[in-house]
Amino acid sequence: MESIDKVILGGVVVASTIGMNYNIASADIVSQEIYTTTNRLNMRKGPSTDYTLVGTLDKGVKVKAIEKSSDGKWLKINYNSQNVWVNFAYLQKDKSSNNDIKLDSQYETTANVNMRKGPSTNYTKIIIVPAQTKITPIKSSSDGKWVQINYKNETGWISAQYIKTVSTTQTPTQPNKVEVGKKYKTTEYVRTRKGPGTSYDVATVLPKGTQVVPVEILKSGYWAMFKYNNQYMYVCTDYLEADNQSTTPTEPEKPITRKDYYTTANLNIRDGASTTSSKIGKIPNGTKVSVVDFNSNKTWAKVMYNNKTGWVSAQYLSTKSQEPEQKEDTYWTGTTTQNLNMRKGPSTDYSIIITIPKNSDVKIYETKSGWAKIKYKSYEGYCSASFIK
Repeated sequence: MESIDKVILGGVVVASTIGMNYNIASADIVSQEIYTTTNRLNMRKGPSTDYTLVGTLDKGVKVKAIEKSSDGKWLKINYNSQNVWVNFAYLQKDKSSNNDIKLDSQYETTANVNMRKGPSTNYTKIIIVPAQTKITPIKSSSDGKWVQINYKNETGWISAQYIKTVSTTQTPTQPNKVEVGKKYKTTEYVRTRKGPGTSYDVATVLPKGTQVVPVEILKSGYWAMFKYNNQYMYVCTDYLEADNQSTTPTEPEKPITRKDYYTTANLNIRDGASTTSSKIGKIPNGTKVSVVDFNSNKTWAKVMYNNKTGWVSAQYLSTKSQEPEQKEDTYWTGTTTQNLNMRKGPSTDYSIIITIPKNSDVKIYETKSGWAKIKYKSYEGYCSASFIK
């Protein structure tokens, strides 16, 4: 029996591809049939547990069959442009096609899925819809492979293979209850992330039984920040359980303390405390950020900005907001002696902005070559200086 040997958080994990030869004698051709995984499921290079593991599928993922092994125990599928084999015992034939999607009925996403501007991967990504999000299709694409939804005031398209029907009376899934400062251990081999979601880069892989002490729990309850090997990272709380039998007493990590700073220049935010680390975004000058940690010599600061956690050069941070320099507004006043055209530049070649009525008060900033730079109400421009007294 083959389900998943070691659960790896976050979908597909590509492993080493050791080539193996296999023969499928008189294979059952089941091409184009749609199946749904009934458990987390390993993908392999061939139809046996002797073949190399190349990734995992989450429960509830729809796959299209290519062929079945001669013994009927394995199914060949195409996933992420790879032809792989999965155990047939953990697949259920999808009796209804995606063309049967019921509009205005409730569905649930089975994985983190990209929402796009149109029903194809050729369209631009709008936002990521997290796994286990309840959605209601607005319309379906003509081939039934994409559904249009509304999520966080955004309307776009997601792949129908990553949704499943849910009962309207179903009890909402609750996150595993985890508390700051308490000891937990991982229940599986699990990938940690550099941010609170599977869309972030992998920080490291923790073996089963690794101790984790959360320093912050995200509002959703599904992600916990903790410190491991002197780095802050995130783990899905579904893969944590209370560690009540720890024989090596350790002092719990103190809950993280944030302090607000302001950037004094446009800053790159990086995934490590070095200019050689990869850039993950930019922070404009004068932006308020939350600093959660510094490196050992305090030359780099770990900040949280726009739901991203990364490192910036500490020399460009200040505890005080920099107010823009106030320039003195120097002018004198005058009055128009007739209806006067205000232009965009000091010449009749420039277009007219507005016609200023006779006897109107204006602010004069400078005069040059017979033209005056003026302000009238909220308008700024140029007019002939000879018609202002």
